[in-house]
Formats: sequence, structure tokens, C-alpha cells
Amino acid sequence: MQFTNFFALLLIAGGTLCFIAYAIDQSDPTNLYLGVVLVGVVIITATFSHLQESKSAKIMEGFKSLIPKKCKCIRDGVIGIVDAVELVPGDVVNLGDGDQVPADIRIIAATDMKVDNSSLTGESEPQERDPKVPERSLDENGHPRPVPPIEASNLVFYTTIISAGSGRGVVVGTGDHTVMGQIAGLATETSSEATPIAKEIKKFIQLISAVAISLGLVFFIIGLALGTNVIKNVVFAIGIIVANVPEGLLATVTVSLALTAKRMHVKNVLVKNLEAVETLGSTTIIASDKTGTLTQNRMTVQHCWYNGQVFRTPAARNKPQLAAAFQMGAGNEKYCDPNDPTFKHLQMVATLCNNSSFITKDQYDDSKPPIDILTEQEKPDFNLLGLDCTGDASESGLIKSMQLLRDIEEFRRANPKIFEIKFNSMNKWALSIHKPEDASKPYPFLALKGAPERVLKMCKYIMVDGQEVPLDEEWERRYTEAYEGLGGMGERVLGFAFKNMKQCGFDFEFSSKPEPNFAVDDLTFAGLLALIDPPREGVPEAVTRCKHARIKVFMVTGDHPITAQAIAKQVGIIDQATWDAGQATVVKGDTIREWMEIKDPAARQAKWDEALSHKQIVWARVSPAHKLLIVENSQRLGEVVAVTGDGVNDAPALKKGDIGVAMGIAGKDVSKEAADMILMDDNFASIVNGVEEGRLIFDNLKKSIAYTLTSNIPEIAPFLCFITISIPLPLSTVLILCVDLGTDMIPAISLAYELKESDIMDRPPRNSATDRLVNRRLISFAYFQIGVMQALAGFFTYMVVLNDYGYAPRILMGNGLNWSDRSLMCTLNDNLRAEDCGYGCEEPKKEVDGTKTLYGQWKDDNDLEFCGQGCQIPFPGTSDPFVEFTDKGFRGFAFGTEAVCGRTCAWFNGLSDSDKSTLRAARNTDSELALILTDEDERLFQHYCDFGEGAAVEYGFPKRGAFDSNAKAPFKSFYWWNGEQQLWPNTKYQDNALAYAQSAYFISIIVVQWADLLIAKTRKLSVFEQGMKNGFMNFGIAFETVLGLLLSYVPPFNLVFGTRPIHILHWFTGVPWSILIFVYDEVRKFIMRSSPKGWMENFTYW
Repeated sequence: MQFTNFFALLLIAGGTLCFIAYAIDQSDPTNLYLGVVLVGVVIITATFSHLQESKSAKIMEGFKSLIPKKCKCIRDGVIGIVDAVELVPGDVVNLGDGDQVPADIRIIAATDMKVDNSSLTGESEPQERDPKVPERSLDENGHPRPVPPIEASNLVFYTTIISAGSGRGVVVGTGDHTVMGQIAGLATETSSEATPIAKEIKKFIQLISAVAISLGLVFFIIGLALGTNVIKNVVFAIGIIVANVPEGLLATVTVSLALTAKRMHVKNVLVKNLEAVETLGSTTIIASDKTGTLTQNRMTVQHCWYNGQVFRTPAARNKPQLAAAFQMGAGNEKYCDPNDPTFKHLQMVATLCNNSSFITKDQYDDSKPPIDILTEQEKPDFNLLGLDCTGDASESGLIKSMQLLRDIEEFRRANPKIFEIKFNSMNKWALSIHKPEDASKPYPFLALKGAPERVLKMCKYIMVDGQEVPLDEEWERRYTEAYEGLGGMGERVLGFAFKNMKQCGFDFEFSSKPEPNFAVDDLTFAGLLALIDPPREGVPEAVTRCKHARIKVFMVTGDHPITAQAIAKQVGIIDQATWDAGQATVVKGDTIREWMEIKDPAARQAKWDEALSHKQIVWARVSPAHKLLIVENSQRLGEVVAVTGDGVNDAPALKKGDIGVAMGIAGKDVSKEAADMILMDDNFASIVNGVEEGRLIFDNLKKSIAYTLTSNIPEIAPFLCFITISIPLPLSTVLILCVDLGTDMIPAISLAYELKESDIMDRPPRNSATDRLVNRRLISFAYFQIGVMQALAGFFTYMVVLNDYGYAPRILMGNGLNWSDRSLMCTLNDNLRAEDCGYGCEEPKKEVDGTKTLYGQWKDDNDLEFCGQGCQIPFPGTSDPFVEFTDKGFRGFAFGTEAVCGRTCAWFNGLSDSDKSTLRAARNTDSELALILTDEDERLFQHYCDFGEGAAVEYGFPKRGAFDSNAKAPFKSFYWWNGEQQLWPNTKYQDNALAYAQSAYFISIIVVQWADLLIAKTRKLSVFEQGMKNGFMNFGIAFETVLGLLLSYVPPFNLVFGTRPIHILHWFTGVPWSILIFVYDEVRKFIMRSSPKGWMENFTYW
């Protein structure tokens, strides 16, 4: 898959063409080097991406499956233990407290059974289960409505937990035929949308590739029309494509995303899909499940009511935290008083009439000793609330609230239980009878808890300030007011009562069958305790940050609307001001069902649009299908939706959302597999950190692309000028690759390490339709502003160097195609003609450092003097383009330089075949002769000495001329002087001079990219404000500089890349342009900051 994306295919195609060109003409190995590098880039990038994805896959495989392994099954009248996977419809299964349901089962017998459906429906309250067929409500026509299976009180579902009681049932569905299996199938069938960053990169690749290929084809055709060699034309076309395509972009994007994913992994966020990181940054809506995501999925006592007042109950993790809470107070509320006698009775009933207890033994490691709660709870880092408990969620919440006041096990030992009646759906209360710890009381006492209205009816008295007073109408009114107020806050309210059973002794045999044999009335009402599934720590702050970043947070839950609204207000999803303004709403699942029954699509969409127009929304009592509709309709309106959750019911929406975020600890396997990211610590607040990271990665990718694209102009411009005005090519294809895949690579990647700008979470989410990764303003900035300056810097450097080597800018135009095929005249004046030998070629003599060359063949200027006062130049200056002049003689002539003074072609034309054979044979034996006639020598001699009509036309004059004066020489053409030597530097000198100029052009790109990297650090802030804290970027600047030095001054690199060791002065020709780029951008950003939303920001803020 990594090799088949369009960018990779384009680079592979370019590499293939390079290999073909090399196969046709193997004289130039640069085509081979180019092909190898292009294909190598694709292989390295694809391998890196694959390894990262494989790593994520392996981490996923490490999650332990939560699917039940064993169960108690009755077959042939015998109870046996069987694997859950072996169950079939019709099997009878026994279920007990704490069991995980192994299939969808219809209950046929039950004793006080409750089931925790939170992973499936999102409801945090345990649901009662019994064999009774649920009653069906009637529709508007009087017909009974079907009961949805998920709401049936006689069904339990695969992977849910029996939280209390026991029962027996018949298997009605297994595997894919369970409710969970159907939801998993729904998740599988749900199509995943491409991530916004994937869409952006795809569009950019398509655009840049279309431009690159078009330009390559156009100039290939132009080259053919000009008569350029086909192979050379192919290489130039590849050069234009390579110059346009930022080859390092894929690697930069991959590394940048992987780097951010690594940073998020440190923060306990596993990124399964690298591209999902940026998607989170562009999120406009976070649709979050309530239970287990926004809340802890742990019922906790929130309030209590006694002595006629409502008090706050601290949810402390340990005793130091409890003490601190009581000391600081509860703000606008009052904390309960643990020493109040009425509260002590409330505490007593909540502790003793309770079958829940702490699980202190590690369930997965038997070697670990049990937790000593009494010791641990004294430590400030201990989390009592995080301990697992036996029993249902409400009883667990009660003991966690009471443990820090008095150890529950010690309390129970001091008041041993004599008898109990467990909670059932008929009574809606539970009671226990205990022997009091007060030895002065020779009678037991009764503790009772349950539904407040039921408990109150059993009471005759109410305790106020430690005294039992009659329960009159006024106290009933105050009770009702408190009960409704707590219930309206979404809290689950329980009533508590007690009675001293003076009529019964300790030896009384208590019984409840068929009815209690003792009076369960005339009780004393102790008060109310209100429990709620509390928000996770940090969630309110996270929601506030989302609002600040202008991200909507939806609560999507199966819980009751009142409970959902209360939690939404607690965490800040709904605030009172917005609610009062009519911009917040709670939408019920029944309402969505009504919308879906509307046949007119426009009317149905209008309902969705009206609901989604609210700023703050809670979706309550919704099904998995409803979640999908919420996501789809939000996306239809152009929103980027992040879906969070941990249950099976969240899986379809997790997959459908632009990004799915699952919980690593509480999350079910289905939700993890459907998600793009996993919160390993189940901390919702990490999502907001992810939003910031996502925005940062988008910012940094933009910066990296801006930096990378900028060098495209100084890379493309040389080819355009070479083709259009035929100047010698200022930058070779291989050196372009040295920039894109060498000097630019580390600096581009270093921008992924850039710290956030201070306004990153003050901006609205980016509009994917307008705020593109690569937009017109970025193209304008990179190409037509900074890129043009960089190209000017390169051309300025190129012309300075060629001028220093004797080739003034005015003679370059029109000589590009033939630069390596013929020599140019030395020039002193505007006549553009060569001077005679006596005057010599003055401009080459001015070359700044001609004493060293790649091969060390020419040691100093004086080596090349000939004809008395010849051209003293750093490379061979001779009478003919093909002559190599040395102090050992010339091509078989023992008398040295005399041969070149006007008689070269005459000598060559006088050679017989025998003479040529002798010269060829001598090249391996005659050490006195430095240069011997070769096949190539002969071709060059023939080319320049056989002046037929073809050659005459090629050289710009109709016939071979014989001129006896300078004035008669054709303008801008080489000429033949009768009886005199011809004074041109040869083609080897020209090629070397051009190689120096190309190397200097390459170095100038490095110099201006210094400034480009600095200005790319920020999009609006000044570089001085941002600072140079990015150590990897500082390394990147040093890296590209050192790499430029190595490529220019190390001989093996000179050979492979065609570079030359340029003079130190030629490094500085790009410095003024680098300063200009930096100053220009600082002024631009200053104007943007000074005039927000002004013309500068509108036209240049990318």
C-alpha cells in the first residue's frame, strides 16, 4: 500500500526513466545515481511508514481480551463448566454475582439479579432483571409497541456483568447473532472516511504532480523542437519534474506525524493511525460518551440530606485529601459534619446495610500481597476511589464514601450482622439486623436503605440533631423538596432509616418467609444520600479548553436525560447562560426516532439542522444507530467529528467519525479496534492535549512544506532558463536531489519539533474547505516571494562565479545547449571577439583561485603559457577546443607546443591510418607522451577540422571562412585566422567553470535556506519572540551547512555529484539575499500583528 500512493508512483516512474536513460547512454553515470536515489526515497519512506503501523498493530495485539472464557452450563440435567465459545442457542446457563454474561440470554429464574449494562448502553445504574415479560406500551392507535431487546428486563447481553444476585437463563443468541455482535458488525460495515490530512496531502500531491509532469512534457517537447539530444532531453524533463516535486515531503510528513505520535504515547495516548493526530487538531465537534469517558463509571456519594439541610460529601481519595477538603470547604456549599449525631446514624446504616466490600487482592497476580487499606489510606498518593469492589455500583459508592470516616470492616465486626433481607424489585429496599457495639443495649437494631419514597412510608420518626422527632407534614415537605432537588441534579437518591428492636432479643430467630416475622415499620428516618457517577478529574478543565478553542463538546449517552443534563452542567458542556439563551438543548433518543419516521428528506434534515445549530447539545437515551446518525449529520454540515467512548455501543460511531478515540483500560476490544487513537489511561483530558498536538502538527507541517517548497523555485528556474534562453544549466539534476533529499531534509523535519505558538489554542478549528495545508497564500509566499528571492540569489552567485572564470553574463545567453560541445572566445570588450596571442585572454587571468582543480592536473597559471604570450588561465587554454596542453608534448609531437600554433588541423589531416595506429599503440607504452590519440580524440579532430557545409551551418556562418583580421571575424562565432593561432579556452575548461558555478549556486541555496528556516519557525510571531529553543532545528542548520561543505570539498563527492571546491568568497554572494529574506518576513509579520485582519494578513498569512 505504501508503494502505490500517487507520489510514490511518480517518483518510481522518474527513477525508471533515469535507469532507461543510463541503459541507452552509459557514459554519464549521474542518470544512474539519480534513479537509485529516487527509488531509494520511496523504499525508505514506505518502510518507515510500514514499521510505524506495524508497531501500533503489535501494541493492539497486546490488549487482553475481555470476552468471557468459561461459564456454568446445564446440559442433560448436569451442571458443567464449558467454554463460552461452545454455547449454542437453547443451552441453559447459571449466572452469579460478578459473572460476565457469555451470550445473549433470556432469564427464566432470578434472585435479586442486577446487571451492569454500562459497556453496552452507557447506563451507569445497574438494571434489575427477572423472568417477567416486560409490559408493552401502546401507540397512538392503541396497538402495543414492541419492546426493544436492549430495554427488555428479562434479557441479559453478551459481555455485560452480573453486578448482584443470581439467576438462570436460556441462550438465545451467540457470536454475531448477539446484540454486541450486531453492533460489532455495524462497526465493521461502517465505512471510514479518509482523514482530513490524508485528503490535503492527496490534493497537494495531485496538484504538484500535475504541474511537474506538465512542465516536464512541455519542456521536453521544446527541447526536441530545438534539436536537443533525446537522452539529454529525457534527463532534463526528469530534472524539471524532480525540481517541482519535493521528494522529501513524504518522509517529512511521515516523520512529523510519527514524532507527534511518539510524544502522545508518552502522554498515554496510542495513535493507531498516524494521520489521525492532525485530524484531532482540526476537530470542530467532540462527541463523547458519558459513562466511563466523561465520568468515572464509579458511583460516588455527592450529597447528603440530614437535619433538614443538603450538604456536600467530599469525594476524597485518602485521609490527607479528606482533611484538606474539610479544611478548605466546598465553596458555595457546605460539607457534611462527620461528627454530627444524625450523620453518624446515616453513616451507620450506609455501612452496615451493605454487602459490598473492597477487593484488596490483585486479581491478575497472586504473588502480590493484599492491599492494607488502613495503612495505605493515610498516604497522600493513595486512591481509595480507584479500588474495585464487590457488589453493585451504588453499594460500592457508599462504602467508598464511608471508609475514610471509619474502617467499614472494623465497623461491621463491631456490629455483627444477625439477619438480612436483600433488595428486590417488589420491595425496593434492603434491610439488615445487627448486634450493637454498645454493650449497654441488650437488643438488636435494624438498618434499612432503599428507594426514598418507600423508606419514608415505613418511618414514623425522623432524626434531627441526634433526636428522634415525629415525621410530620412539614418534615415530609422538606424531604420532598430535597429529594426532588437532588434528583433534578441527576443524582441517584437513596433513603436510610433505622430502628432499635427492643421487642426482640439477640436470640430471636428472624425470618422473612413468607413474610417478615418482625415489624418493619415505625422506623426513624436518618436522611438521604445522593450518588452520582462523578466527572473524571480534569474533565471540566478540558471542556473549558475546548470551548476556548471553539470546539463543541456533545455528550452522547444512553442514560436518563435528567442525569445526562446534570453531568453536562457539572463538566461544563452546558452552562446556565447558554441554556437560558436557548442555545443549549437535550435531545432524546425518542425524538431522533420521530425524526427518522419523517418521510420527507428535506423536512427530516431540517430537524437535524435545527438541533445541531445549538451551541451546546446533550444526546440522551440514544442507541448505537442514533450515534451514527449524529455523526453523519454533523459531517453533512461540514463538521470534523471526533468520537470518544469505551463501550461496544460506541464502536460504529468511533469508526464513522473523522477520528475515533477509545479508552484503553475500560474500553472493549470492539471499540479499540474501531478507533484511531486509544487513551491508555482513559483520561478524557488527554483528548484536549491531543487537540493541541493536532493543531501543532498541522502548523508544523505547513511550516515544513513552506520551507520545502520555497527551494523549488531556485531549482526550477535554472531549467526554465536553460530551455527558454539557452544559458548553461545553473544547477544540475543531481544537485537538486542534494538539496531536496540532503541539505533540506533534516531542517524540514526539524520543524516538526518546533514549539507551539502562543495563540494556537485561541484560534477556531481550521475550516477544511478554506484553510488548506497548502493554499494559495502559501504558494504565493513560498514560490513568488521567498522563492523568487532565493532564485535571484542563485543566479547572482552563478553569474559572479562564471564572470570570475572569464565568462561575462552577456555572453551566456544562447550558449547553453552547446556549452560542452564548442569553446567560446575570450573577450576583452564589447566586440565579443577573441584577441590574438600577443594580448592573451585577460578575463580568465582574473580568476580568483585557479591554482587547484579536481584532479590536480594544473598547478599554477604559468603552466599553460604558449606561443610566447599565450592565455595564462587556470585550465588548459589552447588553439583548438579539443587540445589538451601539457609540458610533455602534444599528441606524438616531440617538439611540444609548436604544433598548436596554427597547424593542428593540418597535422591531423596529414596523418595516415598507419600514423594513427602507431599513436594509438603508443598510448600504453610511451611515457614521454602524456596524451595519445584516442578514438574520442579522433572524433573531435574530425569534427573541428572537417569544415563541410554541416559544420559551417552549426557554427553560425555559411562557409568555412579564412580571415586575416579581427574585424572580419563573424560576430559571436569561433573563427579561423589564416596563418595564426586560434585562441579559445577549451571545452574542459568551460565544463569545469560551469561546475564551479553550479556548486556555488547550490551553496547559495543553502545560505538562503538558513533564513528560510528561521522565518518558517512562526506563521505570525516574530522569530525573536519564539526564540531558538528548537535544538533539533539548530542542529539542522549546522547539518545542511556541513553537508554542503562535504559535497563541495571532498573529492569522492565531487566525482559523484559533479561539485567543485568553490572559493570561500563565493559563499558570501548569497548572504545579502539571506538577510533580505529574513528582514522582509519580519516586517511582514510585524504588519500582520499590528493590523489584525488587515490586507497583509488577508493576502500573505499562510
